[in-house]
This record gives sequence, C-alpha cells and structure tokens, in this order.
Amino acid sequence: MAIELNTPRVLLRAWQESDLEPWIALNSDAENLRYFPRTYTAEESNSSFNRLRDRLNENPFGLWAVEEKSSGEFMGFIGLAYQELPDVSFMPCHEIGWRLDKKYWGKGYATEAAKTVLEFGLKDLALPIIYSYTALKNQPSINVMRKIGLRERPELTFEHPNIPEGNPVKTHLVYST
Repeated sequence: MAIELNTPRVLLRAWQESDLEPWIALNSDAENLRYFPRTYTAEESNSSFNRLRDRLNENPFGLWAVEEKSSGEFMGFIGLAYQELPDVSFMPCHEIGWRLDKKYWGKGYATEAAKTVLEFGLKDLALPIIYSYTALKNQPSINVMRKIGLRERPELTFEHPNIPEGNPVKTHLVYST
C-alpha cells in the first residue's frame, strides 16, 4: 500500500481509476506540456498511468497522484523517482518532479507539496542527495526548485538523451539538495 503524504491543501496518494481520464486530458494538452518534447496519446497516458500506479504500490515512494483537498479533484503528480538516463553524469539518481494541470499553476501547490516530498525523501528515506532537472526554458519549475531549497548545479547541465536533436527542450538545467 502506498504511503500518503499531506500538506494543508494537498493530498499525495495512490493512483485511482478515477485519475485516468484527467491524466489523459492533462497529457494531451499542449499548454500543460509546453516544456515537454510533445503531448501524449491516450494510449501512452494509459500506459504511464499503469506504470506510475504500479511503481507506487510496490515501493515506499514514487510519483504520487496529487489531489486538491478542498475539491477532491485530481491535479497531476508530485513525487520522487529513480532515474537512470544513459550518458548523464549524475545518473543514476533520485529525482523530485511534478506535473500539474494548468488550472493549478501559480497557486503554490507544487511548491507546497514538493517541500513535503523533499523532506520525506531526505529524512524518512534517508536519500543522500535528491536532484531535479527540467528544460532550460521551464522557468515555473525552476522557480519551484529554488523555493524548495534546491541549488543550481550548472556543471551538470545536460542534453536529454530521449529528446531529439533540435528540439527546443533538449537542454536541461539541474538542481540538487
């Protein structure tokens, strides 16, 4: 059973079947994924839903489904993931990340919940270092990284190996604890 984390306004919980439809909608919206190489098909989102749900159910951490407490609505995900990209100097690593639907942007939800996840990773899981990385142009996520206390690691900037050459989001900045 997945561990749940709470903040004043957000519940980080296991994925539920009712999350699938809004997850597909979130991932098919070009504005939601403006800092990603592309949007995702319903089939790709369904596959990622199953993968995220299963990993969280099998491990003490993962990418939690995020629910707004006041409305009970699914917002996206925030959590920790084990990452291992080829030819990236600091990999393998534990990454903190988030993806929220645009209707929740600019309200402090990502910062609030990411602080709780970061504390959980450092204290409860005793992870020695946690990374976060994003496309060079993703200023909103960079702002969250700074607000939760991560520090910029310019020496670790990398070209994401899974993003095609010439794509404007290929270059990634790195922050860490």
